[in-house]
Amino acid sequence: MNINKRFLIVAGLAAMTWVGACAKQEAKTAKSADLKSIYFDFDSSNIQSGATSTLKSNAEYMKKHGKKNLAISGHCDERGTAEYNIALGDRRARAAKNFLVNAGVDAGRLSTISYGEEKPAANCHDESCWSKNRRDDFSTK
Repeated sequence: MNINKRFLIVAGLAAMTWVGACAKQEAKTAKSADLKSIYFDFDSSNIQSGATSTLKSNAEYMKKHGKKNLAISGHCDERGTAEYNIALGDRRARAAKNFLVNAGVDAGRLSTISYGEEKPAANCHDESCWSKNRRDDFSTK
């Protein structure tokens, strides 16, 4: 088999693997489509008044689905050091967790993780993107 054929076979296998991974991610997202993200002000982990209705809705979803666990991931925009953003993302995720626990969700079903600035929702370098990156995402496990 010549090198060109081998390359095409390897490239085809890689593409099939990538498509399969995307389908798995879409399936996971579809399972928690009722859970919405919340957003934060710059350099803040305070729950905004507009986010409380989203968190209440997420809490109701968790109460209706009593066997599901919830992962809360805290995110930041690109400003600040990596260490600072990891800590801020952690405070954001814990703030949402505390809200959900106070709304009646069992703390044992909730976990938090901070990605800091590592998983941006938007990739431009201005406020229109930064505001989308300062968030907590919620996914069921």
